Amino acid sequence: MLAWRLCRRAYADLSGEGARRFGGRWNSAGRPLVYLAEHPALAALEMRVHLDLPFELLPVDYVLMQVVVPDNPDRVFASAADRVETGDMWLTEAQSCALLVPSVLVPHSWNVLLNPRHPDAGQAAVHTIEAFGFDPRLWRPLAGEG
Repeated sequence: MLAWRLCRRAYADLSGEGARRFGGRWNSAGRPLVYLAEHPALAALEMRVHLDLPFELLPVDYVLMQVVVPDNPDRVFASAADRVETGDMWLTEAQSCALLVPSVLVPHSWNVLLNPRHPDAGQAAVHTIEAFGFDPRLWRPLAGEG
């Protein structure tokens, strides 16, 4: 399957180092994990919600990665009450190298988690990397805001 990752060029890899250092929605710090999305638009939206800089201060080195992930990932259908615990358990059990999890931002859309320590993770590969620029309209104030 194809999945997408939006990140700064310096972090355009499949190591899971950033998630290992800081943790994330689906993993505790100390556990490497690569966060991907099923579509580039979802990857952009997932990144946008974490960017609290004004548009003019955004770094210009964002890239969009197209990643080939081994087929037949496991899937979490229900919204997990404790996503970190669910993700940590999946990483520990290592029954698959990829896991589809529901997007919190967009119902009926899926994020793809890749366990870089799984034996099959070596089959995952970056297919393309291209420069990405955010559309400034994503930073417009909401109606009624100053």
